[in-house]
Amino acid sequence: MAARDGRRHRQTHSVFIVRSALILTEKGEEFMTDSIDKKNRLATDRFSRRDVVKGGGTAVTLGMLAAAFGAVLPEGVRAEESAKGVNCLTILYPAGEGITFNADYYRDHHLTMIKKLYGNSIQRFELRKVAAPPAPTAAPPAPPAGAAAAPPAPPPPAYAAAINIWISDLEAFNANNQKHGKTMTDDVPNFTNGKPIIQYDKVHGEMGAKRSAPKIGDTCLTILYKNSEGVRWDVDYYRTGHMPLIMRLYGKAAIRRFELRKGDAGMGGGKPEFIGTVNIYIKDQKAFDAAGKQHGPTLVKDVPNFSSVMPSAFPTIIHGIG
Repeated sequence: MAARDGRRHRQTHSVFIVRSALILTEKGEEFMTDSIDKKNRLATDRFSRRDVVKGGGTAVTLGMLAAAFGAVLPEGVRAEESAKGVNCLTILYPAGEGITFNADYYRDHHLTMIKKLYGNSIQRFELRKVAAPPAPTAAPPAPPAGAAAAPPAPPPPAYAAAINIWISDLEAFNANNQKHGKTMTDDVPNFTNGKPIIQYDKVHGEMGAKRSAPKIGDTCLTILYKNSEGVRWDVDYYRTGHMPLIMRLYGKAAIRRFELRKGDAGMGGGKPEFIGTVNIYIKDQKAFDAAGKQHGPTLVKDVPNFSSVMPSAFPTIIHGIG
């Protein structure tokens, strides 16, 4: 029962970026010019299973769902001093009615197969399951007369899994992809019938623990900044201003690792679906929630300094590492 309560707490916790997004929804007209188009979040009608991503000199099959957090940044190193240009893939598999994703099969079979075939061209894999909100046990009580209505229940998750592939040797990775791509795509129907969003990212900042620190079962707040025509998203300000601000306000007691990436290319070398992607690995949930309650408004006020688009944020749980 304790384990079940712990999982429920992880799924329902009030994380700062989620809270910030809600505040931006209420006050966003004051300074936001773009918002996330929910109709495009799943992107399930864009690609076939035989499509490949071609961007930044690499090609990646849709069947490859994995991640690596390379370019280690030790504790205490400033964000502006962290590595840039590390090649990474961000892959998001959709959730929704009729869409399936078997995370256990992927972890136990697909990930193992990729690691064997691609070897040292990949630094690290990370498969994260999206934490679904628990089903309500009873209808909430009606608010007292004259009181504000209770906030609506959160929508169901748009994604089933968030996956990154960290590439250590792009040339070798591409050669392995050409050699083994068909094997990977042939395995896709064994774990999903969904069509993912795939994009090629570059790392622009890291703070906190080494890439190897996150473990199975850890919570990662996955944050996505939607790309669109004319969007403004200043990755340099985020790295040198917003990122250190978050780490200073939340501290190492709450955040284990913080990683900032910028979208470089999408399908066929086109624009990436997301202009920015961020991973925040939570070290202590209670400390993280307390910091969010105290400092959330401060972070919201800083958003217009680097972005014209609100983030989409959701908790994910590390389910597989390679």
